[in-house]
Amino acid sequence: MSRTLKAKVTAIRSASPSGNLTPVGRNGYAKDELGRVFKFQTLEQIEAHKRRKQRDQDQRHFSFSHMHNMTEVTRNLSNKYCGYILLLQPHIEYKTGRLVNPGRDPKPLKITDIARIWSVSRRTALVVVDELQTRSIIFETGGTYSINERYHFRDKAGTEVDALIKTFFTTLRRVKLTAADLGFVYKLLPQVHYDTNVICSDAFASTPEDVRFLSEKQIASIVDMSETKTRDALRRLRKAGVTGEWVRGDGDDRETLTVLNPYVFYRKAGEPDGTLRTLFAAQRFEAA
Repeated sequence: MSRTLKAKVTAIRSASPSGNLTPVGRNGYAKDELGRVFKFQTLEQIEAHKRRKQRDQDQRHFSFSHMHNMTEVTRNLSNKYCGYILLLQPHIEYKTGRLVNPGRDPKPLKITDIARIWSVSRRTALVVVDELQTRSIIFETGGTYSINERYHFRDKAGTEVDALIKTFFTTLRRVKLTAADLGFVYKLLPQVHYDTNVICSDAFASTPEDVRFLSEKQIASIVDMSETKTRDALRRLRKAGVTGEWVRGDGDDRETLTVLNPYVFYRKAGEPDGTLRTLFAAQRFEAA
């Protein structure tokens, strides 16, 4: 067999394209020089598919929050009420959005269950739930409560995967904070940067140079609190392991950045990078 023929046979047997690819239609298909048809994707499509696949694999362990839509909630509710919403996340049933007691045979939450979860009286729970229903955050149908999937859901991420942030249930339950402090965190979720988990003014900035990190004064404005109370709240969050700090610069240029614990709240797929793991080594929770 000649070298040329051997080369052709090898090319035919190979699973890789031979020569240049020529697009066929507009569906992502192309032919190589041997006439074989291949499916091709851009690097961006491949990475997006990887992120969706990894997030779908963990669908039992967290809820998604839509960062853009959440601002409709955060700008109209008190910190405490936002904290109550966060406490309901582990009770969102997969796909249905019903609020249930987790288990093999999940039962819909009753108002007494919600009062227990919030550590409030039944009367207070009724008042809060009524307000959340008025704002279309919670729905009640035939005695069964559900959460508005516009804000929070448990299902496949879909095409808006990069506009979502995860809340891990097991780790959230381990956090010992008041509803008001949890609501403080809830109001910061739309400000979490994708790559760094740092609180910033533009959570969707694509390059590090474009990221504008938020100072304590700016965070105070977001959560509608004084700087002093904001500083105290951030101290409690750090002590609880929910946030951490990065300090960059020296002297007058010294700047403190607030970072969320990626084992509680995280936008990216998979494990946090080495820098985040190091920062939260003492508060590393198992996100399961």
